[in-house]
Parts: sequence; C-alpha cells; structure tokens
Amino acid sequence: MSGLGLVLNIAKTALSAQRHGIDVTAHNIANVNTPGYSRQSPVIEAKEPAAYGGVLLGQGVDTTDVARATDQFVENQLMQQESSMASSTEMEGYMQILEGLFNENSETSISAMLAEFWTLWHDLANHPAGASERTALYQHGILLSRQFNNLEAELTNLETDLTSAVDVGVGRINEITREIADINTKIVGLEASKVANDLRDKRTSLVSELSEYMDVKTFQQSNGSLTVITAKGCVLVQGNDSYDLEMGGVTGDRVTWQSSGNAVVDLTDYISNGKLGGWLAMRDEVIAKYKLDLDALAKEFIWAINHQHTQGVGLHLFEPGSALTGTYQTSTDLDGLDFGTEIQFIANGFKLWIEDRTDPANPVMNSVSVDLSSLNGSSTLSDLATAINNQITAAGLTGVTVGVSGDAITFTAGSDYAFGFSDDTSNILGAIGVNTFFKGVGAGSMGMNTVLNDRNYIAAAQIQADGSYASGDNTNALAIADLQYTSMDIGQWICDRINGNTEGTVNTSVEHYYHGMVGSMGITSASISRGRGFSEVMVNKLGEIRDTISAVSLDEEMTNLMKFQHAYTAAAKLISVSDEMLDELLSTK
Repeated sequence: MSGLGLVLNIAKTALSAQRHGIDVTAHNIANVNTPGYSRQSPVIEAKEPAAYGGVLLGQGVDTTDVARATDQFVENQLMQQESSMASSTEMEGYMQILEGLFNENSETSISAMLAEFWTLWHDLANHPAGASERTALYQHGILLSRQFNNLEAELTNLETDLTSAVDVGVGRINEITREIADINTKIVGLEASKVANDLRDKRTSLVSELSEYMDVKTFQQSNGSLTVITAKGCVLVQGNDSYDLEMGGVTGDRVTWQSSGNAVVDLTDYISNGKLGGWLAMRDEVIAKYKLDLDALAKEFIWAINHQHTQGVGLHLFEPGSALTGTYQTSTDLDGLDFGTEIQFIANGFKLWIEDRTDPANPVMNSVSVDLSSLNGSSTLSDLATAINNQITAAGLTGVTVGVSGDAITFTAGSDYAFGFSDDTSNILGAIGVNTFFKGVGAGSMGMNTVLNDRNYIAAAQIQADGSYASGDNTNALAIADLQYTSMDIGQWICDRINGNTEGTVNTSVEHYYHGMVGSMGITSASISRGRGFSEVMVNKLGEIRDTISAVSLDEEMTNLMKFQHAYTAAAKLISVSDEMLDELLSTK
C-alpha cells in the first residue's frame, strides 16, 4: 500500500495507538486509590517499514503490550519487612497485656504481697501467741496463694487466646492460598497471548497479605503461575493446587501441613515471622518462659516456707485422737513426691515427739529420732510408715501410729497422746507435706494447708531438746521471717521453639528473683518495640520506593492524557488532510 492509502492506514494505526494510550491512562486514573495496583503504560512500537519506489516507508504504529510498572526485588523486600513488622506488632500488644498482669504499682502485686507476708511473720514473732496476728497471717497466706493462682490462670488464658488467634489465622491463610491458586489458573489461561496485569496485581496483594500472617517465599513459573512455599520447604500453592494448614498435634495447638501424599509436617516451631510467628513466639517462648519461671519461684518459695515450718510447733501439739495427713501424695515411690528430690536419707532424720497424757496431771514428753538411712528414693510411703512405726516400738513408745491413707501418709494419735516434730535434717516432713504451711507445688496449685484452719497450729515456736515448748517462743517465726533475705537456688528457664526449653538456676532471694523476672519483661518488651519500630521504618521506606516505581501519579497521568489527546487530534487531522487530498484528486479533470 502506498500513496494516500498508506497515509490513511498510518492515521488509522495512530488513532488506535493513541486511543489505547488514553484507555490505559483512564484505567490508571480509575485505580489511583486501589490498594496494590501497579501503574500501567502502553508499549508503542513503530511497525516494520515496507519498500516503495526504492525507499523504505513506515507503516505506522502498533500497541504491542501494556507494561506493569513493578520491581519484584522491592516487592519481595517490602513483603519480608511487612511480615517482620506484623510479628513484632502482635508481640508488642501481648507484651503490654503481660506487663499489665505483673503491674508493680498494684497493691495486689506479688512483690507487694510478699513484702506484707514477711511483715506479718515479724508481727507474729513479736507476739507469738496473738490470735489476731495468726489470723492475719493465715488470711494473707490465702490471698498470696490466690494471687499466684490468678497469675497462673491469666497466663494460661493468654496461651489459650493465642492458640485461638493462630487457629483463625490458619483459616485465613487457607482462604488466601486457595485464591492464589484460582488466580494462577486464570493467569495461565489469559497469558497465552498477553500479560494479565490486573490479575498479577491482585495475586501480589494476596501474597502480601499472606506474608503478614507467616513468612513465605514465592517463585514464578515459566507459564506465569506462582509457587508459594513456607517453612521447611512446605508448598502452600503450586499451579492451580493449594495445600491447607491445619491445627493438629496431641492438644490441637500445633500448626501442621499435609502434602498430597498425606505426609504431615509440624511447622509450629519454624514459623518465625508474620502474625502467626508473633503469636507462636509469644505463646511458646515468652509466656512459656514466665509461666515456668513463676512456677519455679512459687515452688521454691513453698518449699522454703514449708521446710522451716516443719521444724516448729504451734501453740499446742497435734491433739489426742487427731489424724495428720500429708498434703503431698505418690502412688509409686518417694522419688515420685513433688519434692521427693529434696529428701536426704540419713540417720536421725527427724525427731517425733510423743506426749503421754495418760496421767493428765503429769504428762510425759518422749521422742524418737527417726533413722531414714535404710530407705531410698525407690522406697514407698508404706516402707516409710513401717520404718517409723518400728522405730517408735523399738523406743518403747506407744500412742502414735503411722499409716498410708490413699496415696498420702498419715500420723494418728491415740486418745491419750499428742505429738509434734522437730530437728528435721532429712527434709522428709516437708516432702510428705506434714506440719507444713502451704500445700501445692507451683503457682497454679499453691494454697494453705487445711490443718491451719486451726490457726493455733501455725508453728511460731520450736520444741526444745528437753521436749519443752512455750506459747511465747518465736524461734521458728523469726527463722521463717529471715527467709526474706535468704538466697536459694531457683529455676530459671530459657524457652526456644527450635532447640527446646532448658532450665538453669540462679542463686538469689525470692523477692530479688521476682524483681528480676519483672525487669526482664520490661527488657523483652523494649526489645520487641525496637524491632517493631525498625520494621516500621523499613516498611515506610520500601513503601516509598515501591510507590516511586509503581504508584499512580495523577499529575503524570493528566500529562499523559493531554499527550495522547493531542496525538489523537493530530492523527485525526491526518485523515482530514488525506480526505481533502483525495477529493482534490478526484475533482481533477
């Protein structure tokens, strides 16, 4: 084609190209506020020239493609930082809740209640026989125990809430991966000839949302579909197939992945970023640590108080006809007791005092030094009861028998006999829970020994070597009060989802340990906040870079609109001129 026909054809391609440019510009303007939309631009190329009259003449213009302005490297970096920020943001929120539970400004904080606890023991030491002091101490022991119980329960509730959040997150992840697989199918079908820009934008937005829930990596296949994998190389999306995550494990709190071959992989400990990573880190590392530390603190506190309490005696012995049952149980051996590892199997382990009141006017106090050297950790409660009974008999004493009730040991006094304890260097009394102040073994089970419902059994005094004891004796109360300043080995945990939980020990007092625990919460919280702040800065910076590359600028689009409009007008003018030239040619005679 040449001559006027060539001009008309070139004008037609020019009109078409400029109209496509206006169409793309209009599409950009329409999506200026669409999240995840990437600016598009027409790719305009000159058509191949054709030979005419010894020269090559152009054939006009073609719109060969519509390009999507995007940088995949920037997109990937942005998604990684968004994933990290989502993790830190979720952790930061839960750390605020956690710090609120351990609020040191509250009168019901563990720190304040421990201080009051020691003060009340000092008050009892100042007035050992005082009924009001004994009642105040007993009631405060109940309140302190409940505070430990409440903290344990609140931490457990936080763990439950986090598991529920993970469950909801897993559901949303599965929805997203199914959508991505569906879009993959559409893209593969549409891109047989051209690039499906809008579908790619939508898919990128979905991947970005997915990365907010967990850390993922993506790979684009040659046919345009996207493969999405997560921790341990588990495939979430491949082509038009998606693979769901599930809540599994023994207690249903683990994140698992199942392949097409029914292989189940536990991903819980390997999800490090995104909301899921933050929730799991809080549940299995941060909260788990403080829950274990709180239990370790409560356990050592209970043991320290109980061990010293077993050395003493109340305002009177355990009365005739009474039965004293231990608060700690085992259905196996002595090692199976909660504090079984504390027992020292030695000679003269403790003194059992028996007061013979057969002649009420002349009561006689006798003792037997119980030898535990014939026993060991594999011995049972029955073996222990038999050994004590045999030694009572061997000492020529009667009036107290020791037996096993259920899975606990019981000391029973005859109708004319009373009994008490002293000088326990074996720790056996504390381990079996006889003559103790607290019951339980941790923050969740801590409580007052029901024997102390009779406040007179609070052991402020001690039985002396000659068997005497006095209501005004404050020896044991002072010893317990001094525990406030006594250093002891208390367990301290490091929780790691990959390497497991490990327990160390720190030698310090109960209060210093608690203050250190609360202080470490502040350090952890500050570290998480700094991480969130850094990620936020990076997200903002990368977002600005992405916007520079991909965002729609209305000023730029208005310029493009004017450019294409003027070009369209010029192309239309070409047709008008060609038409006039054709009329002139036809009118020539």
